[in-house]
Amino acid sequence: MSSEYAISEDQIEFYQLNGYIQLFDVLTPAELEQIRSAFDEVNERGNDHRVRVGDENSTYEKIFIQKVNLCRDFESIKQYVLSPKIASIARRLSRSKRVRLWHDHALIKLPGDSRASDWHQDLPYWPMVETGALSCWMALDDVFIENGCMQFVPKSHSWGKFEPINLVDAQSIFDLVPEPEKKDFTPVPMPMPAGSCTFHNGLTFHYASPNQTDKPRRAMITIYMPDGITYNGRPHVVTDPIHPIIGEPLTGDMFPVVSEG
Repeated sequence: MSSEYAISEDQIEFYQLNGYIQLFDVLTPAELEQIRSAFDEVNERGNDHRVRVGDENSTYEKIFIQKVNLCRDFESIKQYVLSPKIASIARRLSRSKRVRLWHDHALIKLPGDSRASDWHQDLPYWPMVETGALSCWMALDDVFIENGCMQFVPKSHSWGKFEPINLVDAQSIFDLVPEPEKKDFTPVPMPMPAGSCTFHNGLTFHYASPNQTDKPRRAMITIYMPDGITYNGRPHVVTDPIHPIIGEPLTGDMFPVVSEG
């Protein structure tokens, strides 16, 4: 990938205050075509790495098709996921000395019988004790409200950590927020061209509307965590096979340092 993407101190402060930021043209046209081609390779392998949600699967996949840890088996994906260009943005936004990879995943929101992904936080689903992990949501297609662009509630990362929302049962995370009359729940949509991205804190409320177009909406997500994040023992598709020690940092080959400075 090309050289470091410039971000200003004002942008870092915006992320710290609001829990998200939008960055345009992070990928060059050549880099965008490379990751799109990698997606085609992934899709040719059918159901490999596909997340299944038991009997709820048919409903879950109306929200999105999710494929996790692609970088382990696809060299073309690995080149993107371990890119210091993207990881450096995560390190600077989080004001961390070092960030590790948590995991990557593809999200494909199909057209047709599509559902919204309800408002939720990410961190409650991750087996982490500390806060601070953040996601890069890279648009591989132009995104807008009609095909399910990301939407965020500014400053919601400061409201606390809530129990995981069941994305199939359409729970409302806003019902869990204390003193709602003192909060501004106004969402901010993030339409953007392909090759642009958002970063958001694992506690930031976010949502994507249904895909009402006739084409898939593809996104590549890379999740980073500050070095030193420890394992809380909660079940997760990434950690279940490797049995980390509760209370110990998530380290090793599964969670490499991807940016240091």
